[in-house]
Amino acid sequence: MRTGPLGIGIVRRAGFPVVESPDGSTEGHVPWLHEVIRSRTAEILVLDSPDKLTLDDVRAIRGWTGVRVAVIDDASEVRLAADDAFYPPVPQVRALTWPDFAGRVHTGWEWVLLRSEFAAEPRRASNERPVMLVTMGGSDPAALTLKAMRALARVTGSIDCVVLLGPGFGHDAELGLLMESFPHTFRVVRDGDVREQMLAADLALLSFGVTAYEAAACGLPAVHLCLTDDHAISSSAFAQGGLAVSLGRADQVEDTHLAAVVESVLADHAGRIDMGARARRLVDGNGAMRIARVIAAGGSG
Repeated sequence: MRTGPLGIGIVRRAGFPVVESPDGSTEGHVPWLHEVIRSRTAEILVLDSPDKLTLDDVRAIRGWTGVRVAVIDDASEVRLAADDAFYPPVPQVRALTWPDFAGRVHTGWEWVLLRSEFAAEPRRASNERPVMLVTMGGSDPAALTLKAMRALARVTGSIDCVVLLGPGFGHDAELGLLMESFPHTFRVVRDGDVREQMLAADLALLSFGVTAYEAAACGLPAVHLCLTDDHAISSSAFAQGGLAVSLGRADQVEDTHLAAVVESVLADHAGRIDMGARARRLVDGNGAMRIARVIAAGGSG
């Protein structure tokens, strides 16, 4: 890992050794990566968002080291140097072309990469009042948590809200002011167990990203807000598959509309149960194991 104290700390706390770039910069990235592979006698290089690497860079690294290459959800030209490429079934993947590609492409919900705990069969809570889980990622740079809570304040009927904040959340003062007049029961959880909170909720309001796939693996119905057009396109696959409701770009969604959608989903109890069951059938949390088996088998799995 080249930079990012927060991410590096998370990986180390999970028990994995981390090799850090000497200066954390992108300069000299290829020789450094080459040296890491050589010194660790690595046989497989897995790239997830390879950053400044180019197709020529990866081909050169393969030529120097003989390492096998796998890419995770990578739409850049680097994928053309891979032995195996893994993708969720989002529209962007169908639009990709593969000139001179000699590897294998694996596309589908079964290749969604999640932490191992999401493979366990979800045992969902039974609540007297609907529990809304609001979670907008590790840092929530667009303050979507505030938007969500303003909208939920408009929801009629009794609901309990759980606001799950990531370690990088930086809008505490604004959230505190907003919650002073919030009409529903709520509690704020900072950096809590995501799966535990998902299993205890009846509906999630979340920012599209890995969290959307985690909710699906928990059998949790969800409403997606998206930060970018690209996220909105990916989120549409959930809507088309009946795994979630996608509202598209968050900056184009009025609070009144968001509140109305949440009310509609909460009112359709049978529909929510069906949505959660379908999501779990498609995203079963075993994607990491499947990817590992394919890579370890040299692409023949």
